[in-house]
Amino acid sequence: MTEATGPAAEPAPEVLVLGATGFIGGHLTRRLAESGRRVRVLARPGSDRSGLEGLPVETVTGSLDDLDSLRRAARGVRHVYNCAGLSADWGSWDSFRKVNVDGARNAVLACEHAGTVERLLHVSTTDVYGYPALPCDESAGVQDIGLPYNRSKLRGEAAVRQAAKRAGLPYTIVRPVSVYGPRSKDFVIEIGQLLVRKQMVHISGGAAPAGLLYVTNAADAMIAACESDRTAGKAYNLRDEGMTTWREYVDALAAGLGVKSPSMSLSRPVAMTVARLSEAVYGALRLSSRPVLTRHAVNLFDRDQSYGIARAQEDFGFTSTVGFEEGMRRTLEWLDSPEGRAQVVRKGAATAGAGAPQPAAPAGRAEEAA
Repeated sequence: MTEATGPAAEPAPEVLVLGATGFIGGHLTRRLAESGRRVRVLARPGSDRSGLEGLPVETVTGSLDDLDSLRRAARGVRHVYNCAGLSADWGSWDSFRKVNVDGARNAVLACEHAGTVERLLHVSTTDVYGYPALPCDESAGVQDIGLPYNRSKLRGEAAVRQAAKRAGLPYTIVRPVSVYGPRSKDFVIEIGQLLVRKQMVHISGGAAPAGLLYVTNAADAMIAACESDRTAGKAYNLRDEGMTTWREYVDALAAGLGVKSPSMSLSRPVAMTVARLSEAVYGALRLSSRPVLTRHAVNLFDRDQSYGIARAQEDFGFTSTVGFEEGMRRTLEWLDSPEGRAQVVRKGAATAGAGAPQPAAPAGRAEEAA
């Protein structure tokens, strides 16, 4: 990995990844580099770049709110992947807006300034549908239900469309569901930590389909969507074809960690009441830490997440190359590595930090802050 400090001796990068130091962005960067594409990444000062070690990528230091650094990063590239974003179930609206709305717009402005960008792929989320009782496809309208992540991602999509239309920039939007795999903070590390501490509980028995998407399946889909002539101006749901439930996923994770599966479950009404009360208290006290439970988490773990993916299958041949069993095997193999064991400490973890059981606290879906 080299820092962009002057004229490059090698051919200029053709691809830019925003959010490359995050979970999905890191896996995407690796897939792009290993396929022979010349890659540049934008990384915040002081960000953890260990996931990029050994990759032949050029690095520009900057952020989404630094338009000058974005312009330097976008200079001369053909494709831009915006994997950056604030994905959390609790936080101030200003924080979400700054990254997920203003940052998304800035990415388009940087592409316009470069004058060479042929396609921008913007990573959104199926949360823009507003957590409907029944899963939908892309023909359904988006819905703002007042939660900061849902609202900011919805408005981020609108900002991309408006700015891209004005600039005449071709764009594609992807909406992944629940992305898991090695280094996943939301669905591997956080759930794993709750399991070893005996704090994990289900909502509605964990019976809802989780809408899982293994991370390399996500990366391959993003590349195919970005490079297809059929995808310009469209949005695509992304999830693996299986109907794995949250209970099945959590049970598999628990078995791999050598701990017991959770036995406690909260009904949706009870969980939502607890979430509303928790959010009200934390909001009134202006606490920045995450409440015991949030409405975001309840919606995510209680609603059927099997959103339709026929459009992606038809337009760019999306398929899940890595199935659930193999995806879990790779995930558990990583959890058993020194890096994974440092993230989810097992020995003695059942008593360390033990407290009231709670559902997992996913930080969101697809992106990492940048």
